[in-house]
Amino acid sequence: MGQHHRILGTRHGAARVGRDISRRRFIGGSSAGVLAAVLASCTGGGQSSEENAAAGGESSGPGGPLQWWDQFRPLTEMFERDLFGPYMEEHPDVTIERRQMDAPDLGQALQVGRRSSQLPDVHSVAGLGSSPAALVSEGWFQPIGSHADFEGSPVADQIFDGIHRFDGEIYSFAPFSGRRHEAAPWLNTELLAEADVDPEQSPATWDDFRAAARRVQDGTGDGVHGVLIPTQDPIYLDALVHRLATAAGAPGPGAIDWATGDYIHDSQPYLDAVEFLVSLQADGVVHPASASMGPRDARARWAAGEAAIYPWGPWFIGGLLVEEPEAVERGVGVWHVPTPETTRNFVYSSPAPGVFWVSSESDQPELAADLLLQMTTREFQAKLAAAMDQPPALLDVVAEADVHPTYAQNVSFFEEDVRIGPVPEVATPGVWRVLAEMRDIHPNLGEIVQAVLTGSTDDVAGDLRRYKDELSAERERALEVVQGEGVEVDLDAWVFSNWDPATDYDQQAYAER
Repeated sequence: MGQHHRILGTRHGAARVGRDISRRRFIGGSSAGVLAAVLASCTGGGQSSEENAAAGGESSGPGGPLQWWDQFRPLTEMFERDLFGPYMEEHPDVTIERRQMDAPDLGQALQVGRRSSQLPDVHSVAGLGSSPAALVSEGWFQPIGSHADFEGSPVADQIFDGIHRFDGEIYSFAPFSGRRHEAAPWLNTELLAEADVDPEQSPATWDDFRAAARRVQDGTGDGVHGVLIPTQDPIYLDALVHRLATAAGAPGPGAIDWATGDYIHDSQPYLDAVEFLVSLQADGVVHPASASMGPRDARARWAAGEAAIYPWGPWFIGGLLVEEPEAVERGVGVWHVPTPETTRNFVYSSPAPGVFWVSSESDQPELAADLLLQMTTREFQAKLAAAMDQPPALLDVVAEADVHPTYAQNVSFFEEDVRIGPVPEVATPGVWRVLAEMRDIHPNLGEIVQAVLTGSTDDVAGDLRRYKDELSAERERALEVVQGEGVEVDLDAWVFSNWDPATDYDQQAYAER
């Protein structure tokens, strides 16, 4: 999830099948049998939007059925009812087949599909573990801007160089809003009421949050815990700590000091954010099985009433309505993200990333682009809001959409708490080539936090400093590589002297930089 995409866990069956496919078979396997094995592990049923037609093997259009893969389980019904169905009715010669998978399974299926030339026409990038910029540079996708008028669409002002547009060509767009984060405390209001904690009153500070969690722990029955932190997933922890650090005063997104361009993973706000999570464990309010949970596992535990508070993203309630609707009926609330002091800082996000991309292997790019363009209309955006996943790109449609009041409240909190920060690759086209060249550094932020919370290390400051230093060195190496290829970019690309912490860094700010 992430730039963050949604962060999804892996169900037991899917994880087992994934483990049974060895790395050698996964990387080298080009047979349809390996791809079928990966797809068989999908937990979303792997159903096409027109199952009967697909079962009959009928094709439509010059390239056969349009294949679409993604990880958005809460959006399944909405996609089929409000996007694919109407499009196929209007275009009788078109058939669209969709597969929904958990993110790890999707990443495996895409890797195997690329090796065997069986990629779908349209897919998301969840589970691939690479940035879209890197995937563009490796030739995964083809541009869509010449096939459909995204520049004239309602989301045109949210299309950015280095995120959606590369070398002057539009490859993707943002169907969702960047004004969101993954650290909203979601509440079991029934448990909070039992502990006499007001779900309508957000704790003002981290200490207030800790006190509320202790009251829940002490004021409810045996087996109920204050907070869930799914420590098994470093990606979840990475996102959570980034958000808490900006709430503690760090610039963002990206853990970069915009005055100097330096990485700041070892700065005081990041140390404070990790210490806050450690303090929750020291208070004894974190669910004791958290170390063995991924985000989806944790949501199921929350839905079962094992804990009262779970920090996660806006898609939380949409996922509940699909898989644990009884938890929503029982009572669900949400708070502002807490901050260290009563004087609140903003949480910073990037502009929303591209989500759906057209494969370079697709022989139906015009059809794929036209279908994607339908997602930019106000009508579809309102239906997207009603699915209660990530907030739609056109945030104002939430007010007119059929959404749960708690979802609407969460979106209103985002509008108060979140600002859009600078993104170097938008300002300087060469940056995305640097990012594509950079190799992953391990342990990364999420892995360091995981080690801290599981007791594998207690040198938080030292580990964060080493990560920052190694990441800085890797950026310098990547810069030298792309500069040697004639790309004009240097460390100044990461400096934004006109950044105003209180306002969005928008297209005008980039122009005035």
